[in-house]
Amino acid sequence: MIIAICDDEKSAIESLKRELEKAVEKLQVKMDIYEYQTGEELLADITKQQIEVVLLDIDMPGMSGMETANCLMEKCPLLNIIFLTNREDMVFQALKYRPLRFIRKNHVRDELTEAIEAAMKKIASEMYVVSFGRGKIAIKDILYIESNKHYIDIHMQEKIQQFRGRISDCEKGLGDYGFVRVHKGYLVNIRYIESFLTDTVVLDNKERIPVSRNRIEEVRVQYMKGVEKFINGFHI
Repeated sequence: MIIAICDDEKSAIESLKRELEKAVEKLQVKMDIYEYQTGEELLADITKQQIEVVLLDIDMPGMSGMETANCLMEKCPLLNIIFLTNREDMVFQALKYRPLRFIRKNHVRDELTEAIEAAMKKIASEMYVVSFGRGKIAIKDILYIESNKHYIDIHMQEKIQQFRGRISDCEKGLGDYGFVRVHKGYLVNIRYIESFLTDTVVLDNKERIPVSRNRIEEVRVQYMKGVEKFINGFHI
C-alpha cells in the first residue's frame, strides 16, 4: 500500500509515521510512505507515485486540506482520503470529498490502524472483478452501465464494451458493490457521482446521466448510504 501524509507541521508528520509503523506491524502489510507539507507538493506527485491513501490535514495554511482534496478527486476519483482534524465544525463540509475516514488528531493512536484497515478492504473491493458474458471487468473501472435493447453497454473512462444481457440482472449482481439504478436504462457506480441536479446525476468526468423523476429521492438516499459505507468501512 502506498500512503502519503500531507500536513504543514513536520512534527505531526513524524508522529503519524510512527503510528503508521505500528499499524504495519499489526496489519502485516507492506507500506511505502511519502511526506508532503503542502497540497501543491502532493498534487504534483500523486499520480507519479501511484499513491492509494492520503492522510490529509484539513486545516493547512495556503492551500487548505479541502482545496487539496477537491483537486485530488479530479485527478484520482478513487483515491482514499483520510482527513486529519480537530475541527469538528469542518467535518460536514468535507463530506462532499467522499473521505474514507475522519481521524481526530488527538486520537490518532486509537483510530489510525482501523482507518488503514478500512482502506485495505476498500481497495480490495474495488479490484473485485465482475463477469459479463465472456469478459471480466474490475468494479473500479466501471463508470456506469447503460441498457441498449438486448445488450448492455459498460461505460469506462476511455472505452465502452458491449455484452448481451439485461440491466436488471446487473442491478441484482452489483447492488452490494456501490451501484445504484438511477433510471430504467442506467446503473451508476456511486464512486464517480460528483453531484445531483433536478433530473440528472453529474459524474466526476462531467458526463451527465438522466435520473427518473420518481427515483431522484431514492437515488439520493442510496448515494448517501453508499458514502456512509465508505466512511464507516463497510464492504461495497
